Amino acid sequence: MKNSTTLLFFFLLVFSCTKKEVKKEKQEVLEPILKDPIVQIDYESKEEVSKLVFTVQIAALRNSNEKFANIANVSLHQENSLTKYRLGAFETYKEAREFRLKISNEYKGAFVQALKNNVPISITEALQK
Repeated sequence: MKNSTTLLFFFLLVFSCTKKEVKKEKQEVLEPILKDPIVQIDYESKEEVSKLVFTVQIAALRNSNEKFANIANVSLHQENSLTKYRLGAFETYKEAREFRLKISNEYKGAFVQALKNNVPISITEALQK
């Protein structure tokens, strides 16, 4: 009986002293996989941009989000109480569409957005010009 009590105490001691490893998952920021360089636009420039630009919008949120804000080369736009996160600046709709396809696994709801003078316009209107 004494041996079984000692053995039980020993096992309790061993199991209670071992540290359980708790894995903390890293909170990673997804960055798009880019093979082609992205043309950047200076959205804060005082000069009016008369050129039509296509970009890929990856999110539109009521509150700002650090995960999206920390993505390399992302541009933030405030519109109608939403913070919109966009990637890239392309001269053609085809280039923007190809880029959207490349990042579609990381950003499921991404879509091409046309900008004229830094103001969103419909794709239909943009393609008629």
